[in-house]
Amino acid sequence: MQGNRMLRAGAASALSLSLCVSVASAAPPAAQPGVGLGSARSSAMTDNDHEMRIEPLQDNQMQAAAALGLTTTPQITPWEQITIHRGDTLSGALARIGLGSSTWRPLLSLQDTRALRHLRPGDTLNIRKTPTGQLAELRYKLDSVRTLTVNRDGDRLQAAIAHVPTQTREITASGTVQGSLAHSLADKGVPSRVADDMARIYRYRHDLRQLHKGDQFSVIYQATYANGEEVGIGPVVAASITSDHKIYRAFRAKGADGKYAYFDGAGHSFKPAFTRKPVAYTRISSPFNLHRMNPVTHHIRPHKGVDMAAPIGAPIHAAADGVVKYSGWMHGYGRLVELKNMDGYSTRYAHMHRIQSGLHVGEHVTKGQVIGYVGESGEATGPHLHFEIRRYGVAHNPLTIKLPNGRNLPKTRLAAYKRRIQPLIARLSPAPTTLLAKTASTPANGSACLGRNGFRNTLSEGNGSDNGILCLVRSPSVRA
Repeated sequence: MQGNRMLRAGAASALSLSLCVSVASAAPPAAQPGVGLGSARSSAMTDNDHEMRIEPLQDNQMQAAAALGLTTTPQITPWEQITIHRGDTLSGALARIGLGSSTWRPLLSLQDTRALRHLRPGDTLNIRKTPTGQLAELRYKLDSVRTLTVNRDGDRLQAAIAHVPTQTREITASGTVQGSLAHSLADKGVPSRVADDMARIYRYRHDLRQLHKGDQFSVIYQATYANGEEVGIGPVVAASITSDHKIYRAFRAKGADGKYAYFDGAGHSFKPAFTRKPVAYTRISSPFNLHRMNPVTHHIRPHKGVDMAAPIGAPIHAAADGVVKYSGWMHGYGRLVELKNMDGYSTRYAHMHRIQSGLHVGEHVTKGQVIGYVGESGEATGPHLHFEIRRYGVAHNPLTIKLPNGRNLPKTRLAAYKRRIQPLIARLSPAPTTLLAKTASTPANGSACLGRNGFRNTLSEGNGSDNGILCLVRSPSVRA
């Protein structure tokens, strides 16, 4: 049957819906995406006598077609890309393509679209509209693995966040310090964030800015990959620094409070715990006061510590781990010991009767170690300990300053912890050769990473060069 046929839908023309269709004896051409009943554009047939002309359907016409059981294909326009400029808001960006408040208000009310409230210059929105000017689809890339998707379902908008399948790996890098640690890590291809994390981890134990040429380092950190590309850097799992013939190892583990922290091989927290009571005092004889009148000179002079009254000869203990910065006589203070306690903290212990024998500048001391004995040397009116805590040289009230509060692992968890870190210690140990594993592909030579715990591991050597990196590949983590 050939020819053009005009159909009128609806009783007594109540729906006023006109559909022009062309029927040919030959099979119709394959449907194109976005083309269906009510397409806004015509499709040319091979026979000019049988040209199909279809007018766009209005919303009420589409509803009428649905009532008659006719199928219509959603009508949307081509993708448009909006680039966010400085000072832009979502409403202003959408207004540039003709979408007003009736679009952005419902859009921002959706749970997964909070990121649209914090657009940054350079961000892009990909948008498609319906022929009637409504939002049909929106795509906004949140990061390397997440994309916000918004789709129209009838009169409603639906939002979701799509995730690219990812894979987590443990990367091990080791080498010798040449210049700074940050530059040495960068030479091994280690991201700068890892160097920053190491400086933060070690700030209480060792100043990494003071490393010397020839010192050794090793670090194990997590990296996230998607489609074979590195898309994110995770936490440092373990690290080791060898300096001045001493080894400083740090391992990430969950503490007693359920939060992750870093501990040494014995389960001691890398974050120190200060005590505010370095001596068994009977009372505070003089508080911290920056406008105090000195009881000896009778002049207004800042009192940058607290005086703890105690019997002569009472032992004085180090308030935290540190290094002796000063040991001897200082005007006003009398016999004084000053400790450098890392991360900008320092402590002073003054008016001593006697400094512990053998305590010399540069010596390491541990929290609780006896460093001297209570006396009344210097400008003192009675036996007491003058105790100061400073941060970057500025004195703070020892009784109120917020201090680091590291907690060691509970004894009940030490055995399991020590078993878990043994493979990490082996991987941190310097190896005679160095390896690289940065891609998801299996190398042609079939080399394999060090495997454990049933992991399936592959090794890829970068251009045959040794640069101190070894990897463990964990099972893929896929989120829908």
